[in-house]
Amino acid sequence: AALLDARAIAAAPRVVALALGGEDFATATGAVPTPETLRLPKLLLHYAAKAAGLRSYGLLRSVADFRDVEGMTAAAREARAFGFDGASCIHPAVVPILNEAFAPSEEELAWARKVVEADAAAQREGKGAYMVDGRFVDAPIVERARRVLAMAR
Repeated sequence: AALLDARAIAAAPRVVALALGGEDFATATGAVPTPETLRLPKLLLHYAAKAAGLRSYGLLRSVADFRDVEGMTAAAREARAFGFDGASCIHPAVVPILNEAFAPSEEELAWARKVVEADAAAQREGKGAYMVDGRFVDAPIVERARRVLAMAR
């Protein structure tokens, strides 16, 4: 399976994203395409993409059962929580589920704006770390906030 060559594939100059077809992978490896059997390979490919600065697409399950709205919704939210940038779908009915799951919520946007504004003030004061709403903030958290805002554009 190409999964074992993911880092080399990700290093190719024209590659911009990686995704692993769950059904294809299961067939190639003789596995049953369940969330449990697809979780590790999909995460390995995701981490290879992120390590190379690429986007990664996918759900930690097969997309074949697209009529399972509850399952697809949960899988999309889980994938976003792991840092996936989106997912492909095999039926138009899944598009609104993915759009909602991979778009930042109003609450996330408000948090991100607050962090970026606090960072600007902290930078003027020469601070590299500070508190926002009782939580520690430093460079990685500011970067995450900026990414949330970029997702909304």
